[in-house]
Amino acid sequence: MSNREEFARLAEDLVTQVEAGLDDPDWVKKRYTKRMRDADRAVYEVPFLALQKGPVRLGLDPIAYDIPGAEAAVDLYLMPTYDPLATFYSENGRWYVDSDFLPDAGAGGSVEQGRRASLSRDTLNRVMEAIAEHAIPSV
Repeated sequence: MSNREEFARLAEDLVTQVEAGLDDPDWVKKRYTKRMRDADRAVYEVPFLALQKGPVRLGLDPIAYDIPGAEAAVDLYLMPTYDPLATFYSENGRWYVDSDFLPDAGAGGSVEQGRRASLSRDTLNRVMEAIAEHAIPSV
């Protein structure tokens, strides 16, 4: 399996986890296809997930697979300004979330790494609810 195929598979896995893992039915979810171009100029597709709760609109955006220490990186942005709120990293087949919106400072990362936790249904819901409550939506 090529790097881009593995990246697309990992992005699909994360988007599926987020879609299924959000407990609050007020989250509106819509999946789109994002086209990307590889270093060798090959075009491939990954999923992009738009999320909305009240006035807060977010985009779960796969960004890269060629990063040190991880197989994939996916950013969570406040839309439409693309302000980064969290980054999801796949390391050794497990997803982690790095965000200032994690409720516990001791969530498993060092000060240098920021707030970081292994991705679980509970962690996902705590981060997303904190973002919905505290993020300032753009107009």
